[in-house]
Amino acid sequence: MKWKFYLFVGIFCLFFAYAQRPVRGETAVSEAGDVADLWFEAADFTAGSGEGYQIEAAGLTMVAGVETAVYTSPILTAPIPFNAVVPRWLADVPEGTELEIMLRTATKDGDWTPWHHSHPQDDWMLPGQPDIVGDMIVVPDTTSTHHRIQFSISFSHSGDAMPTLQQLRLTFIDSTGPTATELAAQQQAIDAQLPPAQPDNGYPKPMVISREVWCFAYYGSECYYSDIDYYPVTHLIVHHTVSANDYTDGAAVVRAIWRYHNYTNGWGDIGYNYLVDLDGNLYEGHLVGDNAVGTHASGANRGSMALSFIGTFNASDYPGLPGIAPPPELLASAAELLAWKADQRDINVFEASDALPDIPWGLPNLMGHRDVYGGTRTECPGDQAYAMLPWLRQAVAERIGLTDPHLYTDEMSNNFTKSNANWYEGERGCGHNGHSYYTWSTTNPGDSTNWGEWRPEVPATGRYEIEVYIPYCDTGASETNGARYTVQGMNGTSTVVLSQDNHVGLWASLGEFDLTAGTGNVIRLSDLTTTDEGRGVWFDAIRLRPVEGVALLAQPAADSWLGNLTVNFAWSFTNPLIVTGTRLQVATDENFNNLVVNQEWATAVTNHTYTFGQQYANLYWRVIMTSSLGNNITSAVRHFGLDVTAPDSAVYLIYQYPGDDTYYIVWHGSDTLSGIAHYIIEYRAAGDASWTSFRSNTSSTTAPFTPPNPDKVYWFRSQAIDQVGNIEPPNPNGDTNTSEAILFSHVIMLPVISH
Repeated sequence: MKWKFYLFVGIFCLFFAYAQRPVRGETAVSEAGDVADLWFEAADFTAGSGEGYQIEAAGLTMVAGVETAVYTSPILTAPIPFNAVVPRWLADVPEGTELEIMLRTATKDGDWTPWHHSHPQDDWMLPGQPDIVGDMIVVPDTTSTHHRIQFSISFSHSGDAMPTLQQLRLTFIDSTGPTATELAAQQQAIDAQLPPAQPDNGYPKPMVISREVWCFAYYGSECYYSDIDYYPVTHLIVHHTVSANDYTDGAAVVRAIWRYHNYTNGWGDIGYNYLVDLDGNLYEGHLVGDNAVGTHASGANRGSMALSFIGTFNASDYPGLPGIAPPPELLASAAELLAWKADQRDINVFEASDALPDIPWGLPNLMGHRDVYGGTRTECPGDQAYAMLPWLRQAVAERIGLTDPHLYTDEMSNNFTKSNANWYEGERGCGHNGHSYYTWSTTNPGDSTNWGEWRPEVPATGRYEIEVYIPYCDTGASETNGARYTVQGMNGTSTVVLSQDNHVGLWASLGEFDLTAGTGNVIRLSDLTTTDEGRGVWFDAIRLRPVEGVALLAQPAADSWLGNLTVNFAWSFTNPLIVTGTRLQVATDENFNNLVVNQEWATAVTNHTYTFGQQYANLYWRVIMTSSLGNNITSAVRHFGLDVTAPDSAVYLIYQYPGDDTYYIVWHGSDTLSGIAHYIIEYRAAGDASWTSFRSNTSSTTAPFTPPNPDKVYWFRSQAIDQVGNIEPPNPNGDTNTSEAILFSHVIMLPVISH
């Protein structure tokens, strides 16, 4: 056995010390005195006992000819009093062999805990790391310390190869200190002194015990971490710390995790963004937890926020490491924190997306750690916590007012049937809401044996978008590029070929279909493709989204003028099958506070004729449809006007210049509503009965006139036509004539007349 203490004065010192092989008899006392290691390799195991084991230069292994072996260490005195211990080992475990480590601890008086099985703690290791970090073991009363430890190593093999434990390192941590209750009171006092937060209409952040309270106040500058990276959060990841569930104080566990992540692992900080204990106390993990990139999920670190449940939440019958169900206090606080973040970052917790920059596949926006790599690398956050993710999504959604419009049909429900064939299931509950089926593609009809049919419960006849979920589950193979779905609906059967490989981890749309109410519609998928052999074909949940659509306004047209008080309104529905009610509204204001028409029907009406009692300069109309889901959906708003009054106009001035036979005719008009569009100007010689066109459909208001016979007097008249087409009646006698023309000298300037 070799004893070694480390002076925690910086990450460089940590790496230097860890990189060196410990020297027998070397001792050093840490500055804080709260972390120390015991190392074991080769000859250090000689003091133990057991059967079937042997000690070689490479380490502790099995003797030839036995299938199992057990080594138990002597009772050891820890180098420091401790309330947490983390095993870390380097081992050669060939395929077909197993190696298991168990530990137990005791008080100074010899009160021993049960044996704890230590499993690999994936959250606390980096990809490619050669040694294994085991689960942290905390003493039952985390406000006190233990002084003794004993470990046991079990070996087994089924072939020629045998496992070897090359090195074992036990890290002891004393994280006793202020309790969670004391820290929460301090945090409340600090928060009470802060100025009121400016309302941003977002979901409020729950009280979190900050780093300033649980770390800086007691460890000072050691809590500072300068190498902080930030990335916008798109995904929320739930973990568990895989520590004992009988702890008395969550704050001590948080400090122990920080000590190990920060110094022993050399991460410079705690890996999780936030933690929550069994009593519902929330803790800030990584310094500046908001949008800071933590160290908890390998390639999914950037773009995610990690919340770790403090404890072990495996299945209750999990071998060697049974877990508990997350208590209500923990779940409620978790929902509060995740709701704040989901609302802040506009994260739809019911969806999956491929927004993580370092992950090439899609992942649920709210997921468990095991989802990141398809269920094969970790149990985290444990089966019992993982089973609560659907509840957690719904709890978050209810807090932030998020409604999921989809209707789900799960492959585990009675609305799914499958062939009696060989089926595979996603590893460790991989799939939507914890399950999925899959098989392998074939291009040979004779080899096709697997098919599945979903018969969703359709609440009302109408149009629906159908989506299928393609889970990311690690099978070691790619997914098919030619999944052939058939959709049997109201209008017959359609076939959709989908590349599941292009939609891994995502919901993929098959399109929109008209479906009848009930369970008579069928979505079918089989293993038969025309594209590939031996690729994954996934049968997971499907969902329907009612395409409620909207009313599309047809007439009156936008910003039009109508010349009749009787107006024909017409519109259409993008999905008429789902419409159960229609309302036409016309108002004099665009906010529809002053309604002129408010006509309602209990069916899908698409036109209506209404006679107004007067003309209006401004009218606004819209249609509100009620869908079979009970939603009221409002169309766009259109503006129009009513103008049934003809405009007024007159030729009011004729003038000419001395020595010039040309007359200059000037006219003008007015219209109080739609406005004048153009004029008709006519003339006739005095004594004639008929009128001759001078200007037709002109927008000008002046024009020169050369009389056909200079010796005659000519009469002029105008008719104005407005934008609607209302035309002014002609003046039968004319407006004025050339005998009334004004003679201007060239020095007189006429006013400018706008055309």
